[in-house]
Amino acid sequence: MEERARKSAKQYYSDPLLSNLLEAVFKKYRGQNGVRGKVNVKVASNDEATRLQEFFGSRLERFIRPGSTIEVHLKVFAEEIAQGYKLDIPELHEVLYGMPLVTNVERRQLQEQAWHTLFERASSLFMSRMGFSAANQTLEGKTFNWLQRLQDGKASGYRIVQHTMRTNTDSVEMIFYCLKALWYLFVENDKMLEKIGGSVPWVYLPIFAQFITESDSHAFDMQFPAGRLLWHALDDIHTRQLKSGQITGNDHLLVPDFMKRRYIYRVSGIMADDISSYVHAYIPNEHYGTAARTLNLSELHASQSWFKPADLYVFENPSVFSFLVDETVHFLETSGMSLEQVPDHFPILVCISGQARAAAKHFIVKCIEFNPNCTIHYSGDFDLPGVQMQMNLETLGDVQVMRMDAATYKEHVHSQSRPLTKQDAKTLGRMQGDLPKAMSETRKKVYQEAITKELREDWIQVIKKVLGY
Repeated sequence: MEERARKSAKQYYSDPLLSNLLEAVFKKYRGQNGVRGKVNVKVASNDEATRLQEFFGSRLERFIRPGSTIEVHLKVFAEEIAQGYKLDIPELHEVLYGMPLVTNVERRQLQEQAWHTLFERASSLFMSRMGFSAANQTLEGKTFNWLQRLQDGKASGYRIVQHTMRTNTDSVEMIFYCLKALWYLFVENDKMLEKIGGSVPWVYLPIFAQFITESDSHAFDMQFPAGRLLWHALDDIHTRQLKSGQITGNDHLLVPDFMKRRYIYRVSGIMADDISSYVHAYIPNEHYGTAARTLNLSELHASQSWFKPADLYVFENPSVFSFLVDETVHFLETSGMSLEQVPDHFPILVCISGQARAAAKHFIVKCIEFNPNCTIHYSGDFDLPGVQMQMNLETLGDVQVMRMDAATYKEHVHSQSRPLTKQDAKTLGRMQGDLPKAMSETRKKVYQEAITKELREDWIQVIKKVLGY
């Protein structure tokens, strides 16, 4: 798979040279009702041939030439987009065109009586509990007739409703709560804020969920269907507000993908939890310079002082990060250097604790904004998530790895190392590079804690160079 640093899925797949491929895939998906069969794509030009060769790499057995017809299995294409951006084919269609990819079978199912009955029951529940019809002009106008478009399969989120029907989830109550939430967000917002005792023009998501359901403060969490449906509704409405000119501004164009959910909540009057999203950082000349800081997303939004003109050294595991922090403090103390003497361009140690939360990504992005020449140096576990984290960071900036290479892996892997799952080994085998290949063949994990000596040697050399030693 080719490099995709700094490109979102929409930017990457909007390439005109991929349009013939995408058109054929989406058409086949509609007709086959899923990831089945194969498509034939006629290559029109040298540029398109080169682009498709880069995209598929070694996954196509023959060389692609202009004027030829290539055969692509939908399964191969689906695996490619899942590996690169963790999307499936319908999700990619929605990212590119802002509307669901509805198969022919699904369109027929939308006409079935059970689907219509579901929405009739949700509307009846709204009437009985709210005292007025959901089909009122005020709500329909504010939401661009979201309920009817959802029923017609033309609003983002209809697949969530389909899934709840298949899994016997209470779809009627879910739709009702989402409708009630939209009413209080877009019609009776002042009344809602008065009832919860709020004096600021927003409400935190759990408090809002408790107010709407009167029983469950977690009802709109994203792990639950009602939470996902509400977010899709808000995103759908916001998009239509922009297109209709009801709201203006280009902030949405500047929001990175990983912050989109929080952005949509915020412009809809909801504040997401910024406290639980955090990143660990060690910045010697900032505040408590003898220890690492845990910075939550709320702090990062409120301050710019954390963002220094320095390179970032990002580590996956807290123990390795803490080890290097201690070694840094010891080095500075034994060198007789005070914290005041540490230059602003002294590299920053960052710990993502096994995953890059929104706070970690925001911190990294802001550091790059303040220093466009900033390089991300990354080291993680020798397992599939560790390698995937490198790819994740490559969407934020330029990445160089620290000891994450095949030679280091082979030096530290042994018979007692924990095994990779068959699926993880298979996924690694499809990636490019010597390290994924070696891991796929050996089928063993090596944790970052095994290479602390090498990491310390590299890190001390880095800070010596910065300090002029």
